[in-house]
Amino acid sequence: MNTTNTYYVFCKNWDFNLDQWTIFIGISTIIIGLGGFSIAFILYSKQRRDAAQDAFDFFINSLPNLNQAVKDTIENLQDFVDSLQSGDFKNPVIPTSLNNNIIDKINLVDLKRHIVENDAAKIPAFEQFLIDSDFFGTYQNYFTNELNFFRQRYLDKEQIYSTWQLLRSNVFFSSITDEHEDEHYKDFYSNWVNELHQDREVFNFVGDQPTSLKSRKLLVENHIRPLAQNIFPFIKKSEKANNVNLLANQVSSAYLDMDSITSTLIEVFNKDIRKFTDVSSNIENL
Repeated sequence: MNTTNTYYVFCKNWDFNLDQWTIFIGISTIIIGLGGFSIAFILYSKQRRDAAQDAFDFFINSLPNLNQAVKDTIENLQDFVDSLQSGDFKNPVIPTSLNNNIIDKINLVDLKRHIVENDAAKIPAFEQFLIDSDFFGTYQNYFTNELNFFRQRYLDKEQIYSTWQLLRSNVFFSSITDEHEDEHYKDFYSNWVNELHQDREVFNFVGDQPTSLKSRKLLVENHIRPLAQNIFPFIKKSEKANNVNLLANQVSSAYLDMDSITSTLIEVFNKDIRKFTDVSSNIENL
């Protein structure tokens, strides 16, 4: 006798044969799988949105401090440029907070996703920020290297320039005390020293006595170069006059090199100031 197995769900009125039950199980499995996938996708999407929001919040909250560091850098660089132009060099300071650590602490993919989904108009400013971060992120080391290179070159030339003091001291006394030197040469050299020591545009004075140097430029233009040129008539007969000419030319050349080095550095840092100004404007756009 053949018997047919039947299965029911909840009650006998919902009875399935084996084939129907197999189909039911298969459909249920698919539904449960789709439901699980949907739940997982929803959770993943929420997690992704939360991560993007966290990245954006951290980024936005970090920008004011970074922008202040950029503005402080602009101010410090401008003060340094002004000091270079006046010849009274200051020690520039670049804020340690000027760095791109903000980039290392966030997921850029999450951040860009948030910007794309919520404020796509800021994408160009964000992409420019990423480019700028390479600039200000390495600027501390770049600035230090530039400054050290400048100082070394400048100090080498300044050491030569400072020998101008010998023209009014050792070299001068050696000339005028030499009994074999021409008297006209001695008179010329003595007049030069006297005129130099009376020039209030070149020196700071205490009473009638010159003290510190006021203007390197005027010293070279008004006294050192004329000395090198006007001493030529005495060179043929005086080795000391020839030495004076050589020393005066070395001092003048060193001053020109110092001025060129300084002008180049000013140009470089003025360019950096303009770049930082653009960086600050772009940060504010974000």
